[in-house]
Amino acid sequence: MNRIDEINEKHARVRELIGKLGVKGILLKTQANFCWFTAGGVNEVTIADTLGVSSILVTETHRYIITSRIESARMMEDESLQGLQFTLAEYEWYDGSEYDTAKSILDPADILCDVAGCGFDSCQEEIQALRFQLLQPEIDRYLWLGHRASQALEAALYMARPGMSECMVTGEVLRKLWYDRIDSVCNQAAADERSRKYRHAIATEQKIGKYLMLNVNARKWGLVTTITRCVFFGSIPDNLRRQYEDTTVIECEMIAASKVGAPVQEIFRKTMDLYKQRGYPDEWKLHHQGGAQGYRNREYLVFPESKQHVLENQCFCWNPSIAGKEYGTKSEDAFIATKEGPLMITHPVSFPVINITAGSVDFVRPQILEIK
Repeated sequence: MNRIDEINEKHARVRELIGKLGVKGILLKTQANFCWFTAGGVNEVTIADTLGVSSILVTETHRYIITSRIESARMMEDESLQGLQFTLAEYEWYDGSEYDTAKSILDPADILCDVAGCGFDSCQEEIQALRFQLLQPEIDRYLWLGHRASQALEAALYMARPGMSECMVTGEVLRKLWYDRIDSVCNQAAADERSRKYRHAIATEQKIGKYLMLNVNARKWGLVTTITRCVFFGSIPDNLRRQYEDTTVIECEMIAASKVGAPVQEIFRKTMDLYKQRGYPDEWKLHHQGGAQGYRNREYLVFPESKQHVLENQCFCWNPSIAGKEYGTKSEDAFIATKEGPLMITHPVSFPVINITAGSVDFVRPQILEIK
């Protein structure tokens, strides 16, 4: 499947939704949906915004790139959209608007939008669901991204030393990612007691003593993958090693339970039991346990009463964590649920490993890196 075939397949999904919702067009404004529909194109200028600088109006028969003259050349040339059956609908930044341009194509009453508050009714959840089942080219891109992200984060931890700050090590990860034009949309680094105290420990200038837990949410072509690794300076205490392995076993059991068709609420309830069996009955209450992934860090989180089911070729990332008495632990690698079993996106590249069997699946999982 080449790029235009992928885009045509996604156009068919949107066309079916247009018919189902009884409208004539759907406007895609978010960065996530632009990347998804264009098979890896980017409408971002600032990473801080949810919306992009260009939008796509999809009708039954056409797909329009709506953007100002500031962005139009880059959209069609850098993002290679001119040969992919997109029609450019351009307006002047000083005398025009996206709304008026869309209005010149369709009656606004016949347009739904992937976000609310832009002059159109919204169909955000329905559009989001179209992204869940990955096509083979997306899987291929994901595996490439996961390998590069794993390499970058593990290499950064090998060069980490006591006395360095959390943000210095994070900066090294970002430097390595940017050689491949990979963004990081979320960076967490927790040295020593911060690993125990905070579940979302953004990188600070705190100096590393004995232990560092490092996380990155890497993004390319709109796809986001997540990876967490830990390093200990000195001999890893036995209680920390056991705690980390307990955390990893919980994650492996969650991944093994993520079979195509499985209700996600059953996976969550199994997770609660896993914590209890390992001697940590209340730890699950201190942090969400992850969920579906794709064109966002989490497409949705999983709760005890969630109604979703695991879809074929859907990405997930579970993130069980345990506070511990001195250091916190988390186990986190992304995977794709397939009929043949989990396909790992991120994975240990240079780290020491643990071999774990969960369900009928044999896992090779990262151990804490020990630097003496």
